[in-house]
Amino acid sequence: MAGQAYDLVRKINRDPTPSMTLQAFPSTLKKARSVLLAAIERVSMWPGRAVSARLPASRPALARGFGLCLAGVAFVWAQPAWAAYPDQPVTLVVPYPPGGPADLIARPLGAGLQKRLGTPVVLEYKPGAGGQIALRYTQRAKNDGYTLVLALAAYAIGPLVSQSAGYDPVKDFQPVSLVAKQPLVLYVGANSRFQSVADLIARAKSQPDRVTVASSGFGNTSHLAIEMFSQAAGIRVMHVPYHGGVQAVAAAMSGDVDAVFAGADGLRYVSTGKLRALAVASDARLSIAPETPTFTDAGVRNMFVTGWYGVLAPRGTPGDRVETLDLVIRQVLSELALSEQLAGYGFKVLHAGPADFQAFIEQELARWSRLIVDRHIVPDQIDIRGPNPAGPGRR
Repeated sequence: MAGQAYDLVRKINRDPTPSMTLQAFPSTLKKARSVLLAAIERVSMWPGRAVSARLPASRPALARGFGLCLAGVAFVWAQPAWAAYPDQPVTLVVPYPPGGPADLIARPLGAGLQKRLGTPVVLEYKPGAGGQIALRYTQRAKNDGYTLVLALAAYAIGPLVSQSAGYDPVKDFQPVSLVAKQPLVLYVGANSRFQSVADLIARAKSQPDRVTVASSGFGNTSHLAIEMFSQAAGIRVMHVPYHGGVQAVAAAMSGDVDAVFAGADGLRYVSTGKLRALAVASDARLSIAPETPTFTDAGVRNMFVTGWYGVLAPRGTPGDRVETLDLVIRQVLSELALSEQLAGYGFKVLHAGPADFQAFIEQELARWSRLIVDRHIVPDQIDIRGPNPAGPGRR
């Protein structure tokens, strides 16, 4: 019978659900009390056992002893609620479709978190609206550390260019960790007439608004890269936003658009002969593509655009859970295999904790705000989406 009581206590500790801990707990303890009392009564009647002499002589004494037992059970029962994080699956929301650069980060990061946290990490893809659908979904989630979102640089841009973004990038989320950066590259299709940045600029100057350049969505980093390039080169091009980087890159491959700004992971299509890289928007050439010039090399100054990737949680997530997640993410990023894997796609793995990540986001807001004002970008301009524009740059 004592074994039955022990099993009941173990059941309490194994079952973390609210129905068990809040509703069934009193009745379960009552049952445990009955089992323990019956066990004690049976032992007290064993003949010739020394243990019977040590049992309480009265029911009040027995009750006091049992009270101490219940206190111990209650203490043990309370521990999982405080010490067991995480004790259920963690969801990592991804704001873009599978196959793109966000996916290249999310999959190994999720696998590393699952291994180190000891609980399943589920990737949930919610693409659309420049990442805003995923962000609003996470914003409404319970702030218990079990729902996270992989934020991209567009996180800081969205509210600046969309009145319907629905979130404040400074106040509505808790930064957890900055995990990686990646420069953007200007690509053209393998059969493009443009052999260099100079060729594209010359065409755009002779025929304003005729050269079509794709992005992964209105208000994205690739969109603002187009604006920065136009400003730095003194040209006017037609911006063609798509519903994600995969579709934008595909449009450049097929010739539906003249060029596309996308992450350095697109260099994999250069090696297969589907794209050509005209220039990289960084201060130095990439080790994985040393033949690709920087924009400075190509004669365009002040053209530096880097995408970044980081993990956010809903505002109000407990600080100790944020610290746990940041620590584990830092450990995952320190693994050489992960670093080498991402470097092959042009990512630079790095880490910044919650406070430094928050400061970085505020710097990004200031930087992009200036460009948006300079380029007279109007919030909620038409967003052209879909994989097949009806003609070059047209809908």
